[in-house]
Amino acid sequence: MFNEEMRKDAVKYGIEYVKKGRVLVWHDEFDKDEIDTDKWIFWRTMGGVDRIYDNCKENCRIENGQVHMQAHRTDDPEKPFTLSEGFTTKYTMNWKYGYLEMRAKIPFRHGAWPSFWTQSSTVFQKTPWMCETDIFEVFSSDRNAVANLHKWGMGKHCMLPGGEGSLKRAHTFEKFENLNDEYHVYGYEWDPEFMTFYVDGEEFAKFPIDPVNGNFGYEVIDGTSGFHDFQFIIVNDEIFTEKSGWAPDGSRITADDELPIDYYIDWMRLYQNPEKEEIKLKPEIDEALAAKKAAEEAEK
Repeated sequence: MFNEEMRKDAVKYGIEYVKKGRVLVWHDEFDKDEIDTDKWIFWRTMGGVDRIYDNCKENCRIENGQVHMQAHRTDDPEKPFTLSEGFTTKYTMNWKYGYLEMRAKIPFRHGAWPSFWTQSSTVFQKTPWMCETDIFEVFSSDRNAVANLHKWGMGKHCMLPGGEGSLKRAHTFEKFENLNDEYHVYGYEWDPEFMTFYVDGEEFAKFPIDPVNGNFGYEVIDGTSGFHDFQFIIVNDEIFTEKSGWAPDGSRITADDELPIDYYIDWMRLYQNPEKEEIKLKPEIDEALAAKKAAEEAEK
């Protein structure tokens, strides 16, 4: 069960090697001068016609041992905003079950839509529809971080849990006046029965994903199988603007809102039980992608 390389990393960085009955299997302390391209890529996850997606250092960089993402205004009247694409492990690390956590300082302010989420890996996908696990999203709020589950495919979409307001899936910070200057630890525990969400070790939402108790949106897309496919990590420093395709009422940025909007990630860590939980790193993903491409070519 023990991984000697990860154990050495835990000693080197002074971090926990064992957590929630699992061991450290993957992490990034962002201690290099540049973003580690063996661990991360940029990939477009959202969109808007009034913004320029540019992965330049002004919008996303390593700074003082952490990732610093920013959304800025531009001088272009047609595209008055610029920000980076999603910061993701889509083709570098896919995982199935475990405990993931991130220490970050995220924007709790008007117009901000920061998120930390996962999505089905199309490389190892077995289910004919996709799924999304939102560990948190902040919908232009000064105090609420909301967890959500989605599934979509075949032109259909549904969300868990149906009929419930988003604040029933939220962690509300009681002392929120200084949130924009504070780091917190956001955690996500995933096993064959549940997806559980934490802030600073406190559980705030728990969704069943077993076939009996976890089905939702069955009138749209049946089952929970997609929540047992491999996933990859995504982080976004998105914004709500006048031309955003969707935005909560009153959330869109106005001329009175100061930019940039800042999102800082101090570290990211994944813990697993290697006997029960799985991880795929870049070499395996590259091999699987090549095999998939070859199979598609053979079918033509």
